Amino acid sequence: MYCVTFHPLRSKREREEEKDYMIEKDRVISIQDNFLEKEKFDALSNKIMSNTFPWFYDPIIVFGDEDLSTSPGQLLHVVYSDNTPQSSFYGDDIFTSIQKQLRIDILLRVKMNLRLRLPNPHESEYHIDTGYLPKDLAVKYTTSIFYVNTCNGYTEFKDGTKIESVANRLVSFPLTTEHRGVSQTDEQGRYVINFNYFKRWDNQ
Repeated sequence: MYCVTFHPLRSKREREEEKDYMIEKDRVISIQDNFLEKEKFDALSNKIMSNTFPWFYDPIIVFGDEDLSTSPGQLLHVVYSDNTPQSSFYGDDIFTSIQKQLRIDILLRVKMNLRLRLPNPHESEYHIDTGYLPKDLAVKYTTSIFYVNTCNGYTEFKDGTKIESVANRLVSFPLTTEHRGVSQTDEQGRYVINFNYFKRWDNQ
């Protein structure tokens, strides 16, 4: 239960923003290393990082109005979106196992990103993954990023927190938390899987 005391002179918008802040503050960023059992992780990474896995180029990393003359774009593979599986990978046993471990109740989107190596790190814009939900609803949802390989790229949050890309690591945070990806300069590719979902709690 959340108990928030509002100052009587504050506007309705200010009170709602404070309420949202208090909800988000209680749901911190969490990191789980060795998220999958080794056998499952090896099977997953071997499949995604193989030269036969289908990737699709998108010149836009975050926003439609970004400068395409300086944006390197990225490769992506959408697994689930618009209430519909978009890839045969959705029915894969490993993916089903991940969903169970995340306790996914309502799935919004699953998207894999592949950033290619650049001479200098490229910082995408700060963003949230799904912007169409009303904020009072979106704050109840979760974003999880699963890192498929280790490299010197990372995820950065607006408060300066950086999460290093470490193979078999999962980071989770409220859907409304702004973040950005920073590309790597060492490994040829940076592979991540983004999950946006409503979590099933233990008492449900």
